[in-house]
Amino acid sequence: MAEIFYTVSGNLHRMARLEEGQVVSLDFELQDKPLSLLGGIYGGRVVEVQKPLSVAFVELGFSKPGMLPLKEGNLPPLKHGDRVLVQVSRTENPLENKGVRLTRLITLSLGSLLYTPFKLGLSLSRRLENRQMFKDLLTLESEEGVILRHNAHPEENFQQNLTQLREEWKEIQRKMERPPPTLLERSTRSLTPSDHFMRVKAFDDRCEDAWESLSSQEIPLSKGGNIYIEETHGLTVIDVNSQGALHYALPFNRMAIEEAFRQITLRELGGKIVIDLIRPPQDINPCLKGLALPTDTEIWGLSPMGLLELTRRRKRLSLPQRLKLQLN
Repeated sequence: MAEIFYTVSGNLHRMARLEEGQVVSLDFELQDKPLSLLGGIYGGRVVEVQKPLSVAFVELGFSKPGMLPLKEGNLPPLKHGDRVLVQVSRTENPLENKGVRLTRLITLSLGSLLYTPFKLGLSLSRRLENRQMFKDLLTLESEEGVILRHNAHPEENFQQNLTQLREEWKEIQRKMERPPPTLLERSTRSLTPSDHFMRVKAFDDRCEDAWESLSSQEIPLSKGGNIYIEETHGLTVIDVNSQGALHYALPFNRMAIEEAFRQITLRELGGKIVIDLIRPPQDINPCLKGLALPTDTEIWGLSPMGLLELTRRRKRLSLPQRLKLQLN
């Protein structure tokens, strides 16, 4: 069961999500600033098609058009002037002068269930146990799709959540009758009815410690040493330092990678990421065995220089970058 802690200080609203007593995600809003566009669903109009780049530009009422891939699944081709239903998959990046990125593969979420009307069939996270049991808990219609994430629990009422998301999808389709550009759905949710949602000034030491860590590039490790995180224009570098705490390289690197993965999730780091390990092994798999990989992350292995290389889908600026931009 997840716990959601929420607190307000001035115009800063902060949220922390805990699972099994550990902070797993953080977020914030400023009362006098616009809400995040990420996950928002819009009815837009194609204003330009760039076939050499395989993208279309869609007018949504923002300062600049959003960029939409021309080829996604089996969806029909687009041309100038088309009305199109899109979802924001990556927010604007003012540091790189990039506008929002869009997708036509709409996803609605409720708890651990993702409703995918353009990706048909049932898909289960590879990290789920008792997969057959979960398959038996849902009855799908022929023209819809569902993804169950790794945090699914059998006690969730999946069919009820699915029914609710079906109704939301029908309502979004009805709203498409409005002239574009128009906002149809602000964002998707991640909470389930079974979540223990404490919407009070309930931040405790665990939450405050996690927030404090965002302001520091140096993160201490539980058994000595630290990792040092630096975001550059092209990639994020995570340097592992033993500071005399190293006895055996394998358990130390494993501990460092586990904390690096946690910080990648907490800070919403994306793009190219390299981890500079202590005495990098020839085989990285023992260091990774059993560790929870951050979502949307792909491990590429060790480089010739011994750097652990990975990439993670970037949806928006990292949390420290957004805090710096909006609070300054």
